[in-house]
Amino acid sequence: MKAATKVAIATLSSILLMGSSVSLVAKAQSYEKSQEAAAKKTAEAAKPISAEEKKFIEQEIQRVKKLTQESGDMYVLYHKYPKLNSGFDISYWGGVHEFATYEDYLKKASTLKGSILQEPANLPKGYKFLSAVIEGPIEGKFVDEVRAEGKKSGKPIYVKKIDWKEAATIRIKYASGKDTLGFSKYTVDSKGSKKKGFFDDKLPKHVFPKYVFWNDGGKFEYSISTSSLDMSRKQKIEVLKAAVKK
Repeated sequence: MKAATKVAIATLSSILLMGSSVSLVAKAQSYEKSQEAAAKKTAEAAKPISAEEKKFIEQEIQRVKKLTQESGDMYVLYHKYPKLNSGFDISYWGGVHEFATYEDYLKKASTLKGSILQEPANLPKGYKFLSAVIEGPIEGKFVDEVRAEGKKSGKPIYVKKIDWKEAATIRIKYASGKDTLGFSKYTVDSKGSKKKGFFDDKLPKHVFPKYVFWNDGGKFEYSISTSSLDMSRKQKIEVLKAAVKK
């Protein structure tokens, strides 16, 4: 083997070994940092919560509870100590509105963006309004923002009012004797159904109420449920379409 070739091989081997050692050092440093972070997190979790912090947390929760009762507003809370909140670092107060009359429901629903549910013009005879519920969102960019702001604040509990404009869920229920008829609007999970159009539930034939779902390709799905044996699938679809106001 020529001397030049030997030198080239030796140089290449040296470079490869150096690259390998550099890679190993980088991995070791990364592992060390992750271990330090884990140890810090464990130490923080094991750190006793002071009486002052517990008192502050309780006062804030009671304050928010009162605010939601008085205003109906929605608040998102970041918990520095998840173990005091069933292991969760985020919780919600408010954002759920219940209605005993259609007029009160429509007054609130008409202020919202996006589609809402309305009393269908082809509502089967004999059915009367029973109840309605509107719920605000509990997922979205605002949750990450509250979490980041909460961590930055250093407070044992951080509270932020959320002004939402579009409902995540709407439910309306009607009744006729023992029969019930329900309509729903709900957010589709990003990993959820890719089915488009109208489709039935997969419940056994003897299980009621029966559902027909409608996915129009947007971020929401709609459904109609009934305990009546008299409504055909075609009628359910027509009533559901009339109940969705876009």
